[in-house]
Amino acid sequence: MTTVAQYSIDYQLLEPAHLMAGKRQRHFKGLLFIVHQGAGLLQLGPHYYLLGKEDAVFLPADTLFSWHTLAMSCVSRLAFSPRLAQPKQAGLLLAAPLLVAGAARLASWTECLEWQGAHGRLCRVIHDELQRHTPIALNTRARGAALSPLQQMLSANLVNFSLSAEQEIEFAARFALPPADVKRQISLLMILRDLAKTPDLNALVQAYGLGSVSEFEQACRQWLNP
Repeated sequence: MTTVAQYSIDYQLLEPAHLMAGKRQRHFKGLLFIVHQGAGLLQLGPHYYLLGKEDAVFLPADTLFSWHTLAMSCVSRLAFSPRLAQPKQAGLLLAAPLLVAGAARLASWTECLEWQGAHGRLCRVIHDELQRHTPIALNTRARGAALSPLQQMLSANLVNFSLSAEQEIEFAARFALPPADVKRQISLLMILRDLAKTPDLNALVQAYGLGSVSEFEQACRQWLNP
């Protein structure tokens, strides 16, 4: 993970080799997540949304959320000071090629990281472009307008989905990850979320598609950072 603080705009590149599980939190800055490769799982309220290549989502300051970056993914995270103008609601940013391209440029940046230089100017360009967009709310009524039919299905069936041949092609193009790997990592997140409040670990892991506690332990060794 690479972090660069540029005065009123902070930039992080998230590209974990293992599943990066996030905590539920409220942030005092507005946050912009843009997926370049792989997948990120966003929780807003009780709902989860699986986001893939070139998806951009904005979360205003004080939004209660959790963000999980799946293994072998690449995600840009920009945090904007409350002093900066920014959208007031959480949601997807549709038809935002300049935002996506600008963040992709930051993700591959190899030059000097200076606020008064090209890197800082690009951060400010992304902020300017952000203000031209209105996030599409990710709630039940608006979900169909914001997410593709495949993403709607995946977000509603995170660990139990099955794909048609046509959907497998779309899945590969959007997420570039094997479906089984996505299922297993999300299963781990759900189990870890419910672990403290469930007395029967064996029943819990089976509820999320794992055959046994030993299989759960093996999945932890495979996907979580040791």
